[in-house]
Amino acid sequence: MQPVWLLPAVSALLLGASVAVYLPERKTPSKIARGLSLALVAVLVLSNGVSLILLVRGVFAGSNLAPGGLLLAGLALWVTNVATFALVYWELDGDGPESRSDGYPDYPDLVFPQQQADQQGLAPGDWKPMFPDYLYVSLTAGTAFSPTDAMPYSTRAKLVMGLEGSMCFVVLAMVVARAVNIAKG
Repeated sequence: MQPVWLLPAVSALLLGASVAVYLPERKTPSKIARGLSLALVAVLVLSNGVSLILLVRGVFAGSNLAPGGLLLAGLALWVTNVATFALVYWELDGDGPESRSDGYPDYPDLVFPQQQADQQGLAPGDWKPMFPDYLYVSLTAGTAFSPTDAMPYSTRAKLVMGLEGSMCFVVLAMVVARAVNIAKG
């Protein structure tokens, strides 16, 4: 039996390390730090994909986990997926936090309501998205399977949001399938 807490724990550790690279009191991270951060995000997305395949296999082909353990693994995978894609959005939008700090180099990948001209006066004029904003985007995209308040404007943001929604949908479908399968009565 594999520990269901391992992937979420590693994800949380990598998330904390990656966010720490961008603490406000630090100078702009080097290209190496930025590359490391992007590599960590890629590893997390790939490991979530592998974990999703293992979950699907466990539901349909059988698993060493007890039914409750399989449900817990699905829930842990969904939470990890939301945290991972929050980090993806954080790194993706405007080419990352260091690029966003001085304004967007070109155009934003995600447009928040606070950035729209018709919403002026509802937030400070110098409002910029922070990590909790991207966590909210990821949570709503992983729950509603679509954008809710921050709209994806670039092709890459649309593809990432589609990937997250699809992965979360499959995870929840597997959890529901397993729950129906083990339901008594």
